[in-house]
Amino acid sequence: MMPRVVMFAAVLAMTACDSSEKVRILTGEAMGTTYRIKTVGDPLPLQGEIDVMFEQLDRDVSTWRDDSWISDFNRAKAGSRFEMPASVVALMEISRDCHERTEGRFDPTVGALIRLWGFGAWKKEFHGEPGPEEIQAAQDACGFRHLRIEGRQITKLHDGLMLDFSAVAKGYAVDQIAAILRNAGLRDFVIEIGGDLLAEGHAPGKSGWTIDGPALDGPVTLIDEAIATSGSEHHFRGKLSHIIDPRRGEPVPVGAPAAARASTCAVADALATAAVVEQAGGK
Repeated sequence: MMPRVVMFAAVLAMTACDSSEKVRILTGEAMGTTYRIKTVGDPLPLQGEIDVMFEQLDRDVSTWRDDSWISDFNRAKAGSRFEMPASVVALMEISRDCHERTEGRFDPTVGALIRLWGFGAWKKEFHGEPGPEEIQAAQDACGFRHLRIEGRQITKLHDGLMLDFSAVAKGYAVDQIAAILRNAGLRDFVIEIGGDLLAEGHAPGKSGWTIDGPALDGPVTLIDEAIATSGSEHHFRGKLSHIIDPRRGEPVPVGAPAAARASTCAVADALATAAVVEQAGGK
């Protein structure tokens, strides 16, 4: 997946002390950033399966690819009906739940606003700060009310509705890698993709996995838990950040990063984005 404009403020530093148990590290590039997998046991035989997962997710939800499922959906007219791939089914369920939990601060239906402000794949389309009428028109195209979901079938109910899972996709990929490791019998590991992290089991001789980063108040020990960071300090055209406040229809002002913890990394990813919106005043 090509880069979403969201760049996380803190790439967490993972620390562990080796003892008699060997910690192996697997690194690579995906989704416009890097990933790092630390395991007690060898993850290298799983590289191919991990690569396939990344490629499938890219084909499903990358807004940078004209041939992706999400690009086809976003181009479609109202009344168009699609069958959702497995990843979109999962991402939609997670996103709807987090949308409700955050009272709309997290919203994957804001693609029209992301395009309007020239983020991500639409950077070249940006021709200046939009006015109130343009913002309102984009906001009118957002919202779950413009979707009808029946099982794996999804119908688009507004021409301008556009989906964007950028604020949850990296966390979802972390969770997918964790499932691959578990299926291979690995139980002690930590996975990080662009600041989204999940830890299970423990480092050798420790009770969990210790991480640190600027968005945290100090070192944190994670045991079977995920943490994600999201930051608005990445400058976008002056004082505005890359994170959209769905209810105002505008990017939030530059501010401090935020972190969120959850049982899955996808949920932590979404909640961290919502936390940035909340602390910026999007209440």
